[in-house]
Amino acid sequence: MTKIDENRATVVWLGLLALTLGSAWLGEGALPAGLTAAVVAVIVGLKGMLVIRHYMGLAEPGSRLRMAMRLYFVVVPALILVSAAQGA
Repeated sequence: MTKIDENRATVVWLGLLALTLGSAWLGEGALPAGLTAAVVAVIVGLKGMLVIRHYMGLAEPGSRLRMAMRLYFVVVPALILVSAAQGA
């Protein structure tokens, strides 16, 4: 692993950490429920895409596993939004 790769991994990890802390802050009830669900859905999608690209080694297009993981990180946020709408 080169120094550039190590720096990139550190920056991505710090981004994931910031997104996780942001999610925890949202859990404190700072925003209305619908907006919280929307922000959480976006955070889940972003974190998933970052993990797929930088930690799972699925950056190259055409990979079936990459497509399956991307689909997962589209479906899960959509389910978060649907469950929030059902609870409202």
